[in-house]
Amino acid sequence: MDFRFRGNDGTGSVTLTACSIKSVLSIVLAVVAEGRCPWTRTFFGDLMPNSMTGFAEEQGVYAGLRMIWRLRSVNHRYLDLSFRRPGHWPGNWHDLEGQASKRLQAHFARGHLDCELSLVAEAETEQSLELNHGLLQDLLRLEGEVQAHSRRVSAVEGERGHLTMGQLLAWPGMIRTHTPQESDAPGWLQAALEILEVAVGQLAVARAAEGRALTAVIQQLLDEFGGLLTQVERLLPDLRNEQKRLLQVRVAELAGTTVDPGELAREVAILLNRVDIAEEVERLHMHRQAFDALLSGAEPAGRRLDFFCQELNREVNTICSKSQNGELTRLGVEMKLIVEKLREQAQNLE
Repeated sequence: MDFRFRGNDGTGSVTLTACSIKSVLSIVLAVVAEGRCPWTRTFFGDLMPNSMTGFAEEQGVYAGLRMIWRLRSVNHRYLDLSFRRPGHWPGNWHDLEGQASKRLQAHFARGHLDCELSLVAEAETEQSLELNHGLLQDLLRLEGEVQAHSRRVSAVEGERGHLTMGQLLAWPGMIRTHTPQESDAPGWLQAALEILEVAVGQLAVARAAEGRALTAVIQQLLDEFGGLLTQVERLLPDLRNEQKRLLQVRVAELAGTTVDPGELAREVAILLNRVDIAEEVERLHMHRQAFDALLSGAEPAGRRLDFFCQELNREVNTICSKSQNGELTRLGVEMKLIVEKLREQAQNLE
């Protein structure tokens, strides 16, 4: 079953392939995934960030030619669009590229998108061949200039140098395929945009599906990180007792000596600050909660997740530098490994 859409000017229509019913449904799912319907959050619950990688392909037939859009998306710091045009586009390519860019920018916030459009003639389409008169005139003019420069004049009247008829016809681009409606630029533009819109919906669904998978992996890593953080918290009472014991030893060493009370208080405060990790543990809890909030939102969160990964890493480094306990050092190293995995996964999110 084919689906036909009339152009805005009523001059033509684009026919999508039979498999496009899934593509049309994918647009609806993409709208749902992006939260553009007011009822989606209530019905589907919390949303998740999208991935920046995905692939989509959609095709349709217009004026006897099959147009195929292929969209490939990979990671990028910003939204970077790259278009690859077909060998011959009947119309202003810059107009199509401009309008296509606006539609892509409305759906995606980050990622490098490689957008390729191909034109393939339908087997049953009646086609005719035409001569590229402009190219022919240029070749003949250049041949005359070469003859004048080399001062070689053919002895046979009417012969055009060394270029034979076969060579002229075999010259790349000399013979072109002509289609009856090739000059209908507005119709081509509208048809290409309609097919692109379906492909964009497919790509949005693909990126959303991978985003859900990445979010699950990140959530698992966060749970592992939370387990290690809980073990660190359990060590805090013992660590404080150890700090108290070391402090008593230091004070005992000063017995029998004259010590300024103010200087002693300052040294005690410095010692406690060097070994106490309660503030770092509290900030780690705050960063983890911020991570959870970003993962449950619908807005692009990749950059902010990367920032919180840096903050997690900084706090864990501080804990390791303050550690005077073997178990705490081991837990800190494991937490650093998990933070690195978190960052690798977060960099894939939009």
